[in-house]
Amino acid sequence: MIVVVIILAELNLGIGLSLPILLVSYLISFIFWFKNGTKPAAWIKNDKLHIRDGAFGTDIVHKKLVESMRYETGHKRAVAGSRSGEETDMHVMVIKMKGFDEWTLPIKDLVEHGANLRLYKFIKENFYDLKLVKK
Repeated sequence: MIVVVIILAELNLGIGLSLPILLVSYLISFIFWFKNGTKPAAWIKNDKLHIRDGAFGTDIVHKKLVESMRYETGHKRAVAGSRSGEETDMHVMVIKMKGFDEWTLPIKDLVEHGANLRLYKFIKENFYDLKLVKK
């Protein structure tokens, strides 16, 4: 929204045109926020596991193509924007699908997915009997 306000200020369109543009931008932003906020962190539909990754991304795993899966804890990743080399925890799913090499899927959002191994338990109970590996 701040970007829209700055652009409108630079264009000098006047209050009569700027206000409707600002209101429409705000409404679109609210709808996008509400839509993503009400979507679960992970769900299963038509034998496909959907894992939400932030506001924009969704990773999809097709059950009929899975040969093996494991959920690994104890991994680290660099904190974005940190100059001191700070690291944070991360979980990883390693998936072997028919006809492909193993695929490593980082699970970065531990607030949604990692608390009490929520994602691991959801997948194990509802989708695939994966193994838990603690590193």
